[in-house]
Amino acid sequence: NGPLKGWVDNWNGPTGIIAAAGKGLFRTMLCDANKTADLIPVDMVINLLIASAWRIGTQKTKEIPIYNCCTGSRRPITWNRFIYLCFQYMRKHPFSEINWYPDGTVTSSALKNNVYRILLQWVPAYITDAALWLSGSKPIMVKIQNRLCKAALCLEYFATQEWEFEDSNVQTLSLILNEQDRQEFSFDVAQINWEEYLENYVLGI
Repeated sequence: NGPLKGWVDNWNGPTGIIAAAGKGLFRTMLCDANKTADLIPVDMVINLLIASAWRIGTQKTKEIPIYNCCTGSRRPITWNRFIYLCFQYMRKHPFSEINWYPDGTVTSSALKNNVYRILLQWVPAYITDAALWLSGSKPIMVKIQNRLCKAALCLEYFATQEWEFEDSNVQTLSLILNEQDRQEFSFDVAQINWEEYLENYVLGI
């Protein structure tokens, strides 16, 4: 039957950031928007793992082959395009309990990012917590911002760098499979429709 489109089981990586951005809580990130975001659907990674294990297990080689599961060379998407599409679909399919209109910015300047973070995230968080405290409710927004900043810090290195991965042996492996296996264990990244994929991703979140 294949994977369920949009299925998400954790808030790791970009998923938690997108969820926060969709609720208006996350507004800025250190990122080089023109660099390639070598993202890939997890089911394709699993399919390649299975196919490569079969290939290595049925063919004797002196060297251990390395298969790079990547989209950068055959189906690239820049961070700018990724972010634009995510915001587009977050507005088309609004999240529940939105705090602020889903929007934001990315910059490769650490200084600008810090200024934006203070003005667009920390100041609103402290104001909201003050209002919650005055109304007798438990302040929580500053705590959320602390978590978001830690999550963003983990992604910043990858969002400001770019790599080129060689995947010619992955393409060769796909051609070796018979038609049924090629369909059942698809890992042809050239078939990815980023618009459709990211809309389902947002819906899953």
